[in-house]
Amino acid sequence: MSSAQRAAGAVIYLIEERPLYLVLHNRLGWDFPHGLIRQNETEEAAALREIYEETHLKVEFVPGFRENVFLRFSRGGRTIYKEIVMYLAKAAGGEVILSSEHDDYAWLDYADALLRLSRDEMRRVLIKANSFIERLLIRAR
Repeated sequence: MSSAQRAAGAVIYLIEERPLYLVLHNRLGWDFPHGLIRQNETEEAAALREIYEETHLKVEFVPGFRENVFLRFSRGGRTIYKEIVMYLAKAAGGEVILSSEHDDYAWLDYADALLRLSRDEMRRVLIKANSFIERLLIRAR
């Protein structure tokens, strides 16, 4: 038996000399904030809600970045297909306060975040997000 899930989240960053990326840790490993989209909820609204629930951060989406991640895994004898829509978001205020589903977090530079992330799919999103930010920074000069 299988089921499909849709989720949304974001690669959250801030700039301190260079971009730093927020990664969260739970029992499954290190990842970016994301969660399931509720009925009648937009992808963007779900991402904002999940980010706030998991981190208490306020963020601003960066226009033009959207990546789809497709996962397949087993849970309780069922195959689950999960699509995660990932945005890029700049931290806009607040201090990280973790929800009960996470036990640690880190703000990491690009190289360290690549090493820390537990899923190759999220590493690919980070590679694209980092390139996107670099192009934005070059244009801003």
